[in-house]
Amino acid sequence: MKLILRISALMLLLAPAFGQVNKIKARVSVQYSKIMNQESFISIEAKYKGENGIEPATQMEFRVYQRIAEDSLLHLATVTTNRNGIAKFSLGNHQDSITSTNGGFTFLVKIENDSKFSDAETELTISDANLVAVLETVDSVNQITATLIDATGQPVAGQPLRVQLQRMFGPLSIGEESYETDENGTITVPLEEPMPGINGVLTFEVVLNESDEYGTVKAIIDAPIGIPITDHSTFDKRTMWSPPSKTPYYLLIFPNLIILGVWVPILMLIINLFRISRAKVDS
Repeated sequence: MKLILRISALMLLLAPAFGQVNKIKARVSVQYSKIMNQESFISIEAKYKGENGIEPATQMEFRVYQRIAEDSLLHLATVTTNRNGIAKFSLGNHQDSITSTNGGFTFLVKIENDSKFSDAETELTISDANLVAVLETVDSVNQITATLIDATGQPVAGQPLRVQLQRMFGPLSIGEESYETDENGTITVPLEEPMPGINGVLTFEVVLNESDEYGTVKAIIDAPIGIPITDHSTFDKRTMWSPPSKTPYYLLIFPNLIILGVWVPILMLIINLFRISRAKVDS
């Protein structure tokens, strides 16, 4: 009897060990981004080492928290990664919750109770900053002036800002690779070379890219200073390469005439054969 009790106790102690499943450790990266006058968000990317090398962690749930105090967390939301292993958490609906008097924020992104991946957390601490960019004309030369300020309104010096032009296949750098803000937090970039744009409108971006302190901050300017592009598109015309709704008329008419020319004699022949067979039956 004692032996049975000892075996039962041993099995109870070993049961959790046998029930454990080896979970995968995910690699998680977090980045804060702010587009002036549009949105601010946190991008979460998760990968793991699989059979085919580094693979995206799809359909993984992350719980996003803000650290209010050293031992206090505020749960903001739960987000799920897409097929590329990326999740986006918009701060727009939580702006009142995350407001900080000193302009600093600390977020925690956690994997909790996942069936495939082991629990983990990543911390992100950033300071809020604003980027103001305007288009000016000085001595007949167009230029972009951008100023970077912190949450208290003080200029931020020594930060690299990049000026680029939005294009279909990716942004086009304007001027130097980056411009460092001066003691007033300002850069000035001349736009001497004329560029083509739809209806003469060019969309410029001034970007503070992946700063350790401020994240990514972007200001967008629409400037009507481009060379108007003449639209030579034939999308709305009836051409061979147009969509089905824009098929040329001759391609609709002649093939249908050919089809009718084939089927009408066949139908007439069938009708005549039917009449002949009926006539033989009646006779």
